[in-house]
Parts: sequence; structure tokens; C-alpha cells
Amino acid sequence: MLSLAALLLLSAAPAKAPVCKLTPKQVVTRFMDEFYIKGEVRHAFETWVDPTYIQHNPYAATGRDAAIAFLEPFMKANPGHKAEIKRILADGNMVMVHTHSRMKPEERGSAVVDIFRVEGCRVMEHWDVLQPVPEQSANSNTMF
Repeated sequence: MLSLAALLLLSAAPAKAPVCKLTPKQVVTRFMDEFYIKGEVRHAFETWVDPTYIQHNPYAATGRDAAIAFLEPFMKANPGHKAEIKRILADGNMVMVHTHSRMKPEERGSAVVDIFRVEGCRVMEHWDVLQPVPEQSANSNTMF
């Protein structure tokens, strides 16, 4: 039989974090929709990104709060920014998103590949590569 003190300790123990029922691809898809498509930076990051978020882009500070502090003003200053997600691929907990991103609708924009590491229902880490869409191409294939 447990003592009253033991029962009190057990009842005060923190609950375990809920098990994520989403796949890493589903987590990133929801994150990208809220962030890139809807422009809800703070909500997207606070919902889907871990506070200890590791950023590998050398032009951005690491951490979820740093990302929000940079991206909220950026999105407000660039209301014409549009991102069209072309494909989302997943390999285990790594998810890659291929996007056509434009600062203004009339611009050619850039091909962007974001790479995310997901643990549970949280984006933990991010890498990205960007390639401007050239005016002319050496082939008739598109970048998308």
C-alpha cells in the first residue's frame, strides 16, 4: 500500500508528452501551409517548431524565437511574397520541400529546397538551399 506522501508525489508527476499521431511529412506539410501559404508565422512556429530549433542557414540565427523575430517582420514587409509548394518528400524523420518562391508575382523567383528534421510533432532542425530561376535555360525543362 502506498503512503499518502507517495500518492501525492505520483499525482504531482508531470504527464508524459502525448504521442504524435502524425508522420513527419504531415507535420511539415501542416507547418509549411500555415507558414508559407497562409503567412501565419508565429502560429506556425509555436505550433510545429521546437523551442530548441537548430537553424543551419548561415544568414539566420538559431532558435524558434529568433526565427519568429526575423520572419514576422519579413513577411509583413513583403506582402507580395508567394510560395508554391511543388513537392514534399520524406525519408524517415527527414522531410524535403521543393518550392517556387517569389517576392513579387511578376518576378521569376527562386527554386527553394527546405530540409527539416522532425521528432515527434516538432520540427527540430532546418537546412535550405536556394537557386534563382534564370531568364534563359540551357534546356527546355522547368526547374519545377
